[in-house]
Amino acid sequence: MGVNCDRSSNLCNITQPCKNNGTCNGNHYSYNCSCPCGFNGTDCEFDHRPCKPYTCLNNGACNETSNSTFVCACLSGWQGVHCESMVNFCDNNSCLNNGVCRPLLENYKCECLGDSYSGPLCQISSAKIIIFKAVSKSFAYISILAIVAVAMFVIMMDMLKYCFGIDPTSGELERIQREKQ
Repeated sequence: MGVNCDRSSNLCNITQPCKNNGTCNGNHYSYNCSCPCGFNGTDCEFDHRPCKPYTCLNNGACNETSNSTFVCACLSGWQGVHCESMVNFCDNNSCLNNGVCRPLLENYKCECLGDSYSGPLCQISSAKIIIFKAVSKSFAYISILAIVAVAMFVIMMDMLKYCFGIDPTSGELERIQREKQ
């Protein structure tokens, strides 16, 4: 057909209906597509392959295990059926001193809160924190010593009065009672 009879009247040549590398067999009245494995439909338009171009994300490799199933081989740092999730390296690592763990591709980073701590795991205390801890311990020790001293004084006074019959406050109590009368 054509002005110079240089065109085929075969439907396969005119319309090229078969998609996905299907082979067209036909004449000028009808055609039939022979579809490659994994494709079907009148024009091989339906893709039933388990591994399609973007089945595995993040550059994962798709491996067919049967005609209908697949397994994605994920690159390092990725996981999931389709390699869709970044591996959370914070699950097995913990930041110290209330630092916040941020997952990164194939790693993690501890973000230290404030300027009190630093280091890869927020393990290094600033001078301010070291001094604060020392002062806090000192006050705690002094408080404990003061409580012990008061308790010992009370115990000693009770022992003098009830065990030895000596009442160091009796003279003072008599003076106060005389003033009241």
